[in-house]
Amino acid sequence: MMKTIKIIALTVLVAFAGITKAQQPVNTTTSIESTKPDTIAPTLLTEEQKRLQEQALLKANLEAEKAAQKAEKERLKAEKELQKRQKQVEKQAKKLEKQQKAREKAAKKYDKALKKANKLESNIKKQASKIEKMEDALDKKIRRNRISDIDREKEIIKISKQQIKLKELERDFEKAERDVKKLR
Repeated sequence: MMKTIKIIALTVLVAFAGITKAQQPVNTTTSIESTKPDTIAPTLLTEEQKRLQEQALLKANLEAEKAAQKAEKERLKAEKELQKRQKQVEKQAKKLEKQQKAREKAAKKYDKALKKANKLESNIKKQASKIEKMEDALDKKIRRNRISDIDREKEIIKISKQQIKLKELERDFEKAERDVKKLR
């Protein structure tokens, strides 16, 4: 842009200098006719200067147009880069949001598994105390001879069923502990 301005300024100066020099009369002391300004030469020089000036202006206009086109291309390129960066930022934001949701989901899953393990542990304790009470009651009845053989077998079967439930709870608890460790 600065080059074109310099070229235009130099061209105008050259043209201006040529015009002023061409309009000065040629002084000769030999004849009267020679004191008249030469009209043919300045006209030709002026036409030549006009043509050169027009060419310089056309060149300057073309260069200015090229510079404007280049600036427009750079502006479009910058806009595309800006849009690209905005898309990347939006994509990154979505990715971070997705990761946050996944972390929250995993945390909920971990909490749920932990609660399940704690509940199973408390159920195991209750079941063990229940079995212990049933065995104590059976022993008490046997010691006092207040139970028949059939009733004693029935009580033993009830206790066995409760022991089976306890084993199932312990198995479930072990599985829940594995899940908790895996989710950590």
